[in-house]
Amino acid sequence: MPLPALLSRFCRLPCALLLAQACATALPAAAPAASGAITGWVSNAATGNLLPGATVQLPALGAVEHTDDTGRYTFGALAAGEYDIVATYAGLDPIRDRIVVPAGGTVRRNFDLTSGVYQLGAFTVSGQREGAAAAITVQRNADNVKNIVAMDSYGDLPNLSAGEVAALLPGISVTVADDGPINGIMVRGMAASLNRVTVDGGLIAGGGLNRSFAPERYSGAMFDQLELTKGQTPDRGADSLGGSIDLKSRSPLSMREKRRMNYTFAARWAPPFEEHVFFREQHRLHPLINVGYQEVFGLGGGERNLGVSLQAFYSENANGLYATNRDFENTLSQPAYVWNYQTSEKYNNRKQGSLKAIVDYRLTPATKLRLNASYVDSDEPTVRNFITTAQTTQQIGTTGTAGILPGYTDRITRARAAAGSQITQDSRVFSVFDRTGEVSVGAEHELNHLQLDYRAGYSWQERNLANGRSGAQLQTRLSGIGWVLDRTASDLYPRFTQTEGPDFTNPANYRPIANGLQTRDNDTDEYVKDVRLNLRYQLPVGPAIFLKAGGLWRDNGIDELARNRRWSYLGATALPHDPALVFWDTTRMNRPIPQWEPAMFVRARQLVSPDLWREDLYFREQTRYTGTSGVSETITAGYLLSEGRLGAAGFLAGTSYIAGVRTEKTETEGWGWVRARVPSTAAQQAADPVGSAQRDYANNRRVTGASYTKSFPSVHLAQNLGTNFKARVSWSTSFGRPAMTNFVPNETANENNQTLTLNNPGLLPQSASNWDATLDYYFEPVGNVSVGWFHKTIKDFILTGIQSGTVARDPNNGFGGEYQGFTILSSANGGTAYVQGWEFSFQQQFTSLPGLLRGLGLVANVTLLDTHGDFGGTAVRRTGEVAGFIPRTGNVILSWRHRRLSARLRVNYHGDYITTYSAASTARNLYVRSRTLINPSVGYEMRPGLTFSAEISNFTNAHQIQYRGIRDQMALDRNSGTTITFSLSGRY
Repeated sequence: MPLPALLSRFCRLPCALLLAQACATALPAAAPAASGAITGWVSNAATGNLLPGATVQLPALGAVEHTDDTGRYTFGALAAGEYDIVATYAGLDPIRDRIVVPAGGTVRRNFDLTSGVYQLGAFTVSGQREGAAAAITVQRNADNVKNIVAMDSYGDLPNLSAGEVAALLPGISVTVADDGPINGIMVRGMAASLNRVTVDGGLIAGGGLNRSFAPERYSGAMFDQLELTKGQTPDRGADSLGGSIDLKSRSPLSMREKRRMNYTFAARWAPPFEEHVFFREQHRLHPLINVGYQEVFGLGGGERNLGVSLQAFYSENANGLYATNRDFENTLSQPAYVWNYQTSEKYNNRKQGSLKAIVDYRLTPATKLRLNASYVDSDEPTVRNFITTAQTTQQIGTTGTAGILPGYTDRITRARAAAGSQITQDSRVFSVFDRTGEVSVGAEHELNHLQLDYRAGYSWQERNLANGRSGAQLQTRLSGIGWVLDRTASDLYPRFTQTEGPDFTNPANYRPIANGLQTRDNDTDEYVKDVRLNLRYQLPVGPAIFLKAGGLWRDNGIDELARNRRWSYLGATALPHDPALVFWDTTRMNRPIPQWEPAMFVRARQLVSPDLWREDLYFREQTRYTGTSGVSETITAGYLLSEGRLGAAGFLAGTSYIAGVRTEKTETEGWGWVRARVPSTAAQQAADPVGSAQRDYANNRRVTGASYTKSFPSVHLAQNLGTNFKARVSWSTSFGRPAMTNFVPNETANENNQTLTLNNPGLLPQSASNWDATLDYYFEPVGNVSVGWFHKTIKDFILTGIQSGTVARDPNNGFGGEYQGFTILSSANGGTAYVQGWEFSFQQQFTSLPGLLRGLGLVANVTLLDTHGDFGGTAVRRTGEVAGFIPRTGNVILSWRHRRLSARLRVNYHGDYITTYSAASTARNLYVRSRTLINPSVGYEMRPGLTFSAEISNFTNAHQIQYRGIRDQMALDRNSGTTITFSLSGRY
């Protein structure tokens, strides 16, 4: 269906809802004729922001209201008379007033809160202080366990990435791409693919078949806050095993001034006095630009009822990488030889441009409409990676195929010139082009005791993995090489000396391997359509008790198309190399391995010299089938909950709760091609590649599908203990969906064992039963100490190779009549594991300290995790045996301000953890070594609203290091260097 027609059909429901809503607002509200009301806003006088979540009280009535996301509050149905009213917000001085409400009248009272600390600098101090106060306010008001952070709370981060902000929260650990950027967010030890990340509550296309959100593709400048929910409530999707993250936008109606513009101009610099690889030295400086515009208008006779926000962002996140990999003898005993030694140099410039627009329109005092649209262009136009690998056989001896000579030590390995002793040079130039868009419309309405909101959204992604304008992958090899690897003087930069065989520094001795030249051109198209509705009704009883119900419909689809090609070299002589490519192998280890530039042989996806290459035509035709597939997943969900306070006075007035259940039905479908039971022979494929591929695949298109329904109850209790303490305890259920690769048809037959292995599109999600308990202490100004404990019981891990039936002895058995009587093997659910942990956090602005210490601030958090269980296996595994589980993380953020000068120190830490686990041989276990990232920064307020800052990223150049079996056996070291970011930020 064409996109315009699809959008038209998709928007009918929200448009109809909006029309009905507009008609509803025209009806007179039923209310006592003599009742009055108090309404207004609460703002930060220094920043001009209207404050969501501020507390406004009428003490005589025991009535409490929290301002909405535009900072507004309303007390309705008030008898005529005088009322004391108090407005409070964390970090700001409260204001108390006395108001006379006339019979049938409405009194407007706006509160502009401030604090003496803002004398330190109205713009710089107040903005970041308000971010911390907003986080504390939302967390304090919440009845479930969550963490909130303003995107600018920790200053201008080097790449303004959402992942950089998330990494500083308790309970969060992150995965890092080889060249440095954060590319995955884990919550409480759960993998990134098992936790849901949303934007303004809605799922955004781009997770792909493994469902992993890519934080490096989203700028934090597009959003106001990041919300981490650890205690799942029924009104949110339950598909987050560890916790869910929502990137929240600020309403343009939430500012007091008429117009606001903000900007950041930054440059990220790889200084020459720090070590950087060849390609990074040629591209030292890269820009970052962020510009925002907000304005409030009066429309249709209204006052400040239309808000418009536009945000534009562009950045180049350039990174260079030197990496060394090595693999050791399969033993924990010492000495152990090295049989595989690899070095690589990589350069990647991630270019990102994004636009975001929000239009909020307050149709009436009780109705707000919203249009939200965004577009992200995230490209990696030329990723260059040059890999050199020296390897030999894992046999010890002096004859035959033995590659390791006797007499090796824990630091020196000698390889003989056996046939399996090789040096392979792998040159890769590839690209990633990613276009993601989102548009949504919605409305919020309040009518007496009823609140209604609804939203309809459409998101899409177009992703292409290719080789740029001129690129490919080329592998050349030299065999029969004897060498010595000596790590005595330096483990990172060892001595590598040739002892036998052809000269490995001579490019004339290398030849491309079979099918050694490859290109790719792969497309992934994804869409997400969703509609959601929420109704909240206040019961006419003494305590504030609410009933809330709602539903969600979401359709997520992914189509993939691959167009990979490969060639074998026909020439008799060596290919020309590129002498201009001089890497650290040459300059640091005196090992001048020749390098080849793929663009010399492939340009614009075409061969430069076609007569020198023979294409594997069967592979190309086969990929048309094996690389073409699609999946879809449709979610229909509904929920019912009750929330409120257990009493109107006394102890129970401080007891709040949320209790309810969510039910979700999931329907999956997948399609694709599988290979025929009797495939074509190699001779047939060479003689008739197109016909062979058609015979192997064309008549074997498969369509799979399944569905399941699950319910997820939860109960949350919160208790105010005096003025400053709040305790929470909750029990909730959640789940992590299996990867969508399970929906794609796949058939693997074993003729000897008479088995047929299939994907399982009906694979159930991993489910969790969660207990949470926290105790928070809040103090002024902007202070909080929190201690939290949680326990998860996780079931339904994914097991493979499980017998699930027998292929029917029928010509219409779903497999073209083939495999009759074969045993079907597939994935299934089973196993149990337990995860528990402690989370400690502290934050405070030390404004009461004397002199220069008055500007100090501290944020610190520590997360301690532990796990055990069978994880779907036959043996119990514990912490240190579960791949990807990070048991220790922590952050310290120390800030200081004095007049116009500021400084900040961010420290992020993770402990050792295992990334590959082998039950058969612990010597094959692969661990990530602990790492501490230190980022200091300084800033100077040139004038009110204009600040210059500089930040050093990875001040100590802490490498990413892995080790095999024991800490002394370094298996991987990644060095992406230290950079400095200079920025100029302003607002007017």
